[in-house]
Amino acid sequence: MEQNNQAPIQAGIYSKAKPDKKILADVAFGYYISKEIGRNDAGQTVVVKNNSIMAVEAFEGRLETISRGCHFANGKAVIVISGKHSKSDESITPLVDVILLKYAVECGCKAVAVEAEKVNLLNSKECIDYAGKSGLVFFAFNGTDLLRYLKKGS
Repeated sequence: MEQNNQAPIQAGIYSKAKPDKKILADVAFGYYISKEIGRNDAGQTVVVKNNSIMAVEAFEGRLETISRGCHFANGKAVIVISGKHSKSDESITPLVDVILLKYAVECGCKAVAVEAEKVNLLNSKECIDYAGKSGLVFFAFNGTDLLRYLKKGS
């Protein structure tokens, strides 16, 4: 049985399915929004579809945000989870686990993208196996590189 290993996720693709340009554009947009909102101590999760914000995490928590955002996206949502951007709670590190990935798929999500080094992954093997079996696009990105992508408009 796998131990509950939790560690910061490294940049890379953790699923068989790869992000396409449309997903990358949504992730870049979602990351930009999460950085701006995070400066005001709101949550770190944003749900995006076609460069439109479907939901932003606030008091209700990550799973409720995912549910609401995927509902409004009517499927094919992209979930972006970034690290804390404000100085007030730098010790808080978002956590992604297989429960979150399963919930995202159940809600109609097509991709989960997390900020490398600033989000922790719990039981990485279990998460990677699930992402591969479910068809979910699951990857970790470097925020600086992603924002450059957004500015290029590639």
